[in-house]
Amino acid sequence: MHICYSSSKMAKHACQLNFLSRSDGSALYSIGNTVALASVNGPGEVKKSNRHYNRSHLEVCYSPSTGQSMIGERTLESVILHTVEQVILVHLHPRTATNVTIQEMQSDGLALSTSVNATCLALLDAGVQMKSPFAAVTCCLTPSGTIIIEPTEAELKESEALATFVFDGQALNVLSAHQEGCLDSENFYACLRKCQTAAKDVLNFYRRIMEEKYSSDKSYN
Repeated sequence: MHICYSSSKMAKHACQLNFLSRSDGSALYSIGNTVALASVNGPGEVKKSNRHYNRSHLEVCYSPSTGQSMIGERTLESVILHTVEQVILVHLHPRTATNVTIQEMQSDGLALSTSVNATCLALLDAGVQMKSPFAAVTCCLTPSGTIIIEPTEAELKESEALATFVFDGQALNVLSAHQEGCLDSENFYACLRKCQTAAKDVLNFYRRIMEEKYSSDKSYN
């Protein structure tokens, strides 16, 4: 079991790798009171209709904690799919499929960033080859102009806009972005800079988790 916590600058992060024994990789990830479970299977067998001669087929399925998937969940799937397609080395495994399944366990307003980070660590746990890891950070803008990193659901309800950015683990370039509400260019770039700084903490958190995982593996050997 690998559980770590992020720095005190943001909401508390925690993660447990290899949470599911029957998947190739899995991660139970939480940011504050939002919890998501991501599992990865593949590269493996693929339906003939999804078989590509030059790359692996990628599927992302997201399920909310209650009720059926609606438009919001489909949007979340799309953001995650767009992100993962940019980092996985899909050309190494043609005529295969990689399946990512995400189950929301508990919600407190940070479903997208929690799901993205759970997906990244599940891919790392499965040993899927990627260009780099990736990290998501959500922020919101209050009516007074304050930017809150990783707000609670109550804070989101009082905010004027929210934005989630996904950064690569090398140059912290933006891989994906999702915005709700109106942000002018000044506030947008202010949110981007704050999230970019916070992403460094998230990536350091990943590093500690993976170091703990491999040090534990060595001790068993």
